[in-house]
Amino acid sequence: MKFNISIFILWALLSCSACGENGQNPEEPTIDVSLDKRTIQEDGAYQIFYKTANDITGDPMPYYNEQDKTIYVFYLSTVVGKSGVCLTKTTNFASFGVASNIVQVGGTGSWDTGIGTGSCIKNGSQYVFFYTGFSNQSPSSVVLKAVSNDMRTWTKVPSFRIEAPNNFDRNEFRDPCVYFDDTRGKYVMLVGGRKLGKASIVRFESADLNDWQAIEPLTATTSDNPQVYEVETDTEIHECPDIFKMGDKWYLVFSRINRDMHRKTYYRIADNPNGPWKIARDADGHHETFDGLYLYAGKTSSDGTARYVSGWASTGQSFNASNELDWGGCLVTHEIVQQSNGKLYPKISDAVDAKFSKSVEYKDIKRTGNVSGSNGSFSLNGGKVIFNRNAASVKIEMTINASQVTKNFGIAFGAYENQQDTYDIKFDLTAENQYGLPTLFLFHDSKEHNFTPLIVPQNKIFNVKIIIEKSICAMYINNNVAFTNRITNMNQNPWMIFANEGTVKFSDIKIYKQ
Repeated sequence: MKFNISIFILWALLSCSACGENGQNPEEPTIDVSLDKRTIQEDGAYQIFYKTANDITGDPMPYYNEQDKTIYVFYLSTVVGKSGVCLTKTTNFASFGVASNIVQVGGTGSWDTGIGTGSCIKNGSQYVFFYTGFSNQSPSSVVLKAVSNDMRTWTKVPSFRIEAPNNFDRNEFRDPCVYFDDTRGKYVMLVGGRKLGKASIVRFESADLNDWQAIEPLTATTSDNPQVYEVETDTEIHECPDIFKMGDKWYLVFSRINRDMHRKTYYRIADNPNGPWKIARDADGHHETFDGLYLYAGKTSSDGTARYVSGWASTGQSFNASNELDWGGCLVTHEIVQQSNGKLYPKISDAVDAKFSKSVEYKDIKRTGNVSGSNGSFSLNGGKVIFNRNAASVKIEMTINASQVTKNFGIAFGAYENQQDTYDIKFDLTAENQYGLPTLFLFHDSKEHNFTPLIVPQNKIFNVKIIIEKSICAMYINNNVAFTNRITNMNQNPWMIFANEGTVKFSDIKIYKQ
């Protein structure tokens, strides 16, 4: 009996010594309260915002395969030896399969020495992938196709080629989108092009996906009263067009290629595929984008229940010599929800939201200015609260009550040392800015890097969810606003909340990991 008790006491002592001083499991590290700057070299691969280790994700082309209830995400690859189209798959945009290279660029003299965006559709038992072929020939851009019986092995069809019709720019003809149009009882193809100096979506129809005849194009107009066959936009070309029907409304999605702060993914609404294609407007104002600069080349997919928009977030943080963000990056996907007025609002997908379910302890490690509160609820009036760094991908949740203030508050990342080098996501609830509407901004060194319109509820209360993976930060507000940014000094550095003027209450702050 004494022997057994001695063994028990020895076991207890050993168990206690294996714990930290405060009884924590050694697998759970203590909270790091340091404020030094850490520069992390990314390993390349992303899980939530899909990207393989040695490639970038360019121009996603999602296709829902009813046969296996899976979304296949075609995307453009730039890896030498695999340049062309790669393919991954997912059921929920929260996890992805292994990538495979399915269509490679052609050899010298081919029509696809370079490959651009396209779309997939099923015809009987065969899958057909239409894509853009670029070359040094004339015309320099054409529509080509490849076919597959199993979504794994794809074969190009060398006899198939569509060129821009007469009177259209022969070298600006790209990004075919093919769908079955039930108003015509035929397949319809949309191709981004230009005619007489104007952006124009070239359209074709076909009964069999082989023989195509041109039909009335959709032409850009800057009028706020577009007519049939017109699209309300000032874009120089409708890049990566996409079309779908939701309820009794039709939606046209495209990316505005113009090199300025409005280079984003847009949508237009109509009662039928011929238009007129208008900006969604009502008594509460207009709505036309899903995100800021970091959702480009967006195209949609639906599993029959939810619809998603998928685009890429650039690897760059500032405009390059061409006055645009670097091409390609990580896959960003939002669920889009139709409102009763026809507007489409973005929200975090249920699967991504649910993936971050394990609570993470955190600590406010520094306060400046007028701050009160604790345990995840703070009142700030010209103050800041800095929180410890997160070492892995996390979801941050909080509620912001801005009923007593209209601007100059928000959330910042890269809050190391003296918090002088932060990237600030600022809320402006007024229309007193360069865009003339309530806006979310990203600022760094007093310079605007990104913006998106902000929908302000009457009570000025914002329910916020933020997904962070390495240098990608995707913020969702009230299930109607998404704001994605690339912030390199965010990775594994402290972050903070701030209110530069007036009183703002931040409450129910929670952090979760996978």
